Amino acid sequence: MQISRSLDVIATPDVLVVGAGCAGTVAAISASRAGASTLVVERGGFAGGYITGVVGASLDGFVDLRSGLPVVGGVVFDLARAAAHTTATGELASTRFRFNAEVGQSLANLDRHVIHFDIERFKLEADRLMQESGAQLLYHSVVADVVREGDRATGVVVANKGGLGVIRPKAVVDASGDADVAAFAGAPYDQDLDTQQPMSLHFRVGGFDATPEVRAHCSALLKQAVADGRLKLYGGPWMAPYAERDYYFNATRFAGNGTDPHDLSAAEIQGRKDARLMFDLFKEHIPAFKDAYFVTSGPVVGVRETRRIRGDRVLTAHDIQNAVACDDAVSLGAWWLDRHPVDSSGYHEHVITRPYDISYGTLTPQGLSNVWVAGRCHSAESAALASSRVTVTCMGMGQAAGTAAALSASSGLGSRELDITQIQQQLLADGAIIGHRADDVRAVGDAMRPEEMPSAAASH
Repeated sequence: MQISRSLDVIATPDVLVVGAGCAGTVAAISASRAGASTLVVERGGFAGGYITGVVGASLDGFVDLRSGLPVVGGVVFDLARAAAHTTATGELASTRFRFNAEVGQSLANLDRHVIHFDIERFKLEADRLMQESGAQLLYHSVVADVVREGDRATGVVVANKGGLGVIRPKAVVDASGDADVAAFAGAPYDQDLDTQQPMSLHFRVGGFDATPEVRAHCSALLKQAVADGRLKLYGGPWMAPYAERDYYFNATRFAGNGTDPHDLSAAEIQGRKDARLMFDLFKEHIPAFKDAYFVTSGPVVGVRETRRIRGDRVLTAHDIQNAVACDDAVSLGAWWLDRHPVDSSGYHEHVITRPYDISYGTLTPQGLSNVWVAGRCHSAESAALASSRVTVTCMGMGQAAGTAAALSASSGLGSRELDITQIQQQLLADGAIIGHRADDVRAVGDAMRPEEMPSAAASH
């Protein structure tokens, strides 16, 4: 069937940000603060993506795993001050934090400060920060297609309760997570359908106290459930505090394609079944769950990996493991190499990383001059994405992409014509941790003794 119709142009912003998740929220704030008229379209009714829609309050990728010092600054600090619970009282940049609030992981480095997002507060503060910057928000809107002219995306078709409409921006930040804009525009990408990391639907349980011993008991029950044929796959389980005696679980696991609507639907259906099964097992067999109650499952399933654009540069596992320097570095990554397997359950190996450069070239899709990506769809090997896909690392990419898109819109220059030094200087002025600041942070971790660093076993 072929449908031909005319669509109205509903907006002409300088910068269009697609997706208001971790990367998109920060991209929108950055672009608007840089003076660009900015429009954000988001499929849900609130911002935050993984943090709010998937129910994941941890600041993964925020710190050097060795020293606990932040490796991503700028807008991330604004969000953390506004929407995070923390024991820190001083400047965030010089504060040492534990790398995670998860029950098993939080026992490492007890002398450091704890920080994790208040999910409901994040929704409010993300709205506030975007609106105060001047960005316009359009929720309940998804990208349906892209109009491409030469090497430019000149129109983005969105669908919402108003029907179909076209947005004609000067520049686009694709923070969809799945590289929807880049893919619909015909840019090349990679997607390893058989080996991409599985999806997980988080859930919350209240009325109990989580301890490492309780977590170990939960793990044993899930292992037995697989042996009995009641459960096919699970991860962890990992559990982190949402509020007092209220924890969110990262435990369900579904192998599928997050860009296939059938698989995406199946992941959420199976995730809800598995979440309830897990809770029922815990309630029946673990004394700590005697008074526990099931609060909610996540509004949407968490997708770890789908399309990865082919950019001007590719982040590789070798780059991460050797902390390869990039002349065009615009952010830092620092999370474990944390690859969730598609064919096994339980805990998996976490390999510690030294903070590594994320190249501007990983944000620029081949063949397009006015589109930047930010987040887990950036140009990276699948093995490298195991580290770079996480929340705060995506925020750092979002600040870089939003800044570059605003500079492009004001100058009329394409992504490859912009002066990378100008982008880096603007990022530094806005508080980013790159260049000499990154060197200073890395030097602290480099000087630490092995016994002072967290072990991979702590993440299990």
